[in-house]
Amino acid sequence: MSDIPTWWVIFHKPNPAQMDIVAVEPAPTDPDHQDARCAEFTKAGQHAYVITATDPDAASEIARRAWAKELVTTPSRLAATDACLAANAPTE
Repeated sequence: MSDIPTWWVIFHKPNPAQMDIVAVEPAPTDPDHQDARCAEFTKAGQHAYVITATDPDAASEIARRAWAKELVTTPSRLAATDACLAANAPTE
């Protein structure tokens, strides 16, 4: 078993082009607590990455990279992001 801790990087997506990390917390080891936290995320419209990293800052950075990679490699997400950015682009 690894000595590197597992973190939950909890985030909110206000639009397809944006991810806001709202918290990083140690992953619960109790299955009941894990289920309860997942229900809280769902109710709050939040999501979580489960990341193994040395500290919360490293976990946040890994989650940001994972989100960005998923964004550019998933055609439907990229199209939604492009549409969001186009709709919110400043007009001259």
